[in-house]
Amino acid sequence: MYNFFNSVRQYVWLNGLLYLIFGLFFLFDPRQTLSAFIWLFAAFFVIFGIINLIASLRVHSQTGIYDVGLSIGIFQLILAVLILVFAKPLLAFIPIITGVTLIILGISEIIDAFSRRQFINVVPLPMIIYGIILILIGIVLTFNPFTTVLVLLQFFGAILIVNAIMDFIGMWRWK
Repeated sequence: MYNFFNSVRQYVWLNGLLYLIFGLFFLFDPRQTLSAFIWLFAAFFVIFGIINLIASLRVHSQTGIYDVGLSIGIFQLILAVLILVFAKPLLAFIPIITGVTLIILGISEIIDAFSRRQFINVVPLPMIIYGIILILIGIVLTFNPFTTVLVLLQFFGAILIVNAIMDFIGMWRWK
């Protein structure tokens, strides 16, 4: 039983250390960290695409038949190129869609607030303020998408750092 808890403690230590390292990278240099993750993700597909191509060519040299590894390898290499080319534009497109959605929701909230004025005990001001806040956040997301992604990555980095600190505190309390 002691060995089990000791291995869990080591895992928590490593987990907390990785959270801390990645959190610091995301917090202080989100642009470079994002680029590094995109390159690592693409490299993953390149490596496995090459492995599948080599394995398929070996099977072909032994049997004279191409197996499914050839098409998977080619697909993985194409996917790696697509990731390198389209990852940042796609990441920038997500806040635009979210921003437009928030603008529409904000307008809807304001219209809904004015339509509820006919009821005596309903105060429309909180819903109008909420609608205006949604519209403002939507405008920021729509017209500044890549900076928004970087700020979200910094926020993610801060969360990772807090999680690492909580892991270290939990590990210290387990001793």
